Amino acid sequence: MEHFEGDVSAYERRNSSGNTTFNIGENTGNIAANSRDFTMNATTNKDGIDPAAVVMLARALRQAAPALELPEDDALEFTQLATRLETEAANGSPDPGRLQRWGGSIVGILNSPVVSGALGNVLAAYTGMVLPGLPPA
Repeated sequence: MEHFEGDVSAYERRNSSGNTTFNIGENTGNIAANSRDFTMNATTNKDGIDPAAVVMLARALRQAAPALELPEDDALEFTQLATRLETEAANGSPDPGRLQRWGGSIVGILNSPVVSGALGNVLAAYTGMVLPGLPPA
């Protein structure tokens, strides 16, 4: 750009192959580069929660439950919370408040003294990534 006096069009015209490569770090928006007469569709997730990721999280939690060796009552609550998460996330319009509340309860169990080992820590971290903004347990 320095050699083209800041003129993006002149910079683009210098490329004889017709292809331009853009390297963008940490983009949070939509990009339509080198496009003309195009249609672009985007899905924006309210409150940063991806329902498909929540469904995957819930399934992972249920699969991991036996390995956590939770007491019977805690194991039942844990799997019920995971099922609630999945059901709500699969709903056409999930309630972020419910997902956060149930996710917070799951993290609370994972961080409790009844769970020991790396698996509980990994699942708690994964839950926090999928459901951003959970209060620390």
